Amino acid sequence: MLAAVAGGYGLTALAVVAAGALMVRAGMARSEAVVLAAMLGFLGYLGLLLWAFSVRSVMRLWLVLAGASAAVGLLLWALR
Repeated sequence: MLAAVAGGYGLTALAVVAAGALMVRAGMARSEAVVLAAMLGFLGYLGLLLWAFSVRSVMRLWLVLAGASAAVGLLLWALR
């Protein structure tokens, strides 16, 4: 349960920041990009939680969360 809630929150937070940055780079106004990314983050977090509670292996859950977080972190690093 800790992996689903905490890991999902961390991944979602990174994804929201990355999505906002990508939308600003695409030409969207910063305020609109932040609001849209945050709203999409709620849906993404819900989907992640539903998936996390259906996974049979906790190790697989941690590996997917860590891998996705690393990928989004690399994207953020590349955007700066």
